[in-house]
Amino acid sequence: MRVKMRKWAFLGLLLAVVYIPVLYPAYSAETGQPSNKELLQKGLTIFEIDQELQRIEAQETELQSQIASAENNLASAEAASREARVHAAKVIRAYYMGDRDSLWTLLFAARSFSDGLATLEYLQMIIRNDKLALGRHQEAWKQQSQIKQSLDAASASLQQAKQRYIEQRAKLMALQDEVDRQLASQEVQAVSLQQQMLDLNRLWYEQGLPQFKTYFRELARAMQDLPEIMSGKNGAIQSNKISLFDNGLHSTFQLTDAELNDYLRSKNTMFQNLTFHFLQDQVIASGSHEGIELSVKGTYMLATKETGGSKKPYIRFRIDELQFNGFLLPDTTVESLEKEIDLSIYPEKLAPYLQVTEVKLEEGKLKIIFKLLF
Repeated sequence: MRVKMRKWAFLGLLLAVVYIPVLYPAYSAETGQPSNKELLQKGLTIFEIDQELQRIEAQETELQSQIASAENNLASAEAASREARVHAAKVIRAYYMGDRDSLWTLLFAARSFSDGLATLEYLQMIIRNDKLALGRHQEAWKQQSQIKQSLDAASASLQQAKQRYIEQRAKLMALQDEVDRQLASQEVQAVSLQQQMLDLNRLWYEQGLPQFKTYFRELARAMQDLPEIMSGKNGAIQSNKISLFDNGLHSTFQLTDAELNDYLRSKNTMFQNLTFHFLQDQVIASGSHEGIELSVKGTYMLATKETGGSKKPYIRFRIDELQFNGFLLPDTTVESLEKEIDLSIYPEKLAPYLQVTEVKLEEGKLKIIFKLLF
């Protein structure tokens, strides 16, 4: 059903037979009118939503496998829990009825020291077995609870995935209807427009997406080492980069976009083709390489992450917009890249006694505010 739907969705795109050397010209040579960029935009969005549907299908398959495995494990855990509960009940009943108390009288009835030692060893063995029985019951109950929690979580995730699939499929079908209507109204250019959509999708998938991923991976790697820019030789904090406890127990680190660009280019020459600009509450990174134009708009924001049972603050980079050769990529593409690549900053690497409390974006400047931990 889903495969048929995708084939139907791209039927219009696969009819192309004529190659157009210019992917999306600014003006049509035939009419002198602006090119159908809106139509190409919809074609690219359809392509990316279809990729998201495939990812959701794969996720659903994995979740269904997890649920089946969890259900089997739960059945085994419940059986083990029932058996452990029976043994634990016997132990508790014995103590409640005083059966274990009467055993201690055997120790006082011993006729010799060696008989007393043997009786004591016997009593200790009983106590150990009682503890093991109670421990098995507790562990079985704990394991059963954990499996139930994982099963509930997997089931909830599966329902969310199914709902997301339904929503994305509806978007795809609505967009495909729009594209079909627009193509039908332009019979003369329909074939060339279909080819342009195919070329744009191919260029994005084969060159644009890999370039985005390469830049993001290298950017994530460089951001992991960002505390280097806060420090001088031997890890000493640079006074011109960070003001130490200038407001009570707080300090402020400031970084200009020019300094960030210099830093990134010192880490990897590929950043010569990408330039960051800090604006009020926004970061813009743009550049071009081998005919591919990339643009990223986002912001830095304070967030927390669970680490070792406790929540630690860090600086998350949230992507608001991605553009490829002037075409806007859908939210599904943004979410997929954010899940795959971590562009966050972890300033605590500068010093374990500092904790980030606030992050500000101003014109040409990034400010990170720390507090001193005791």
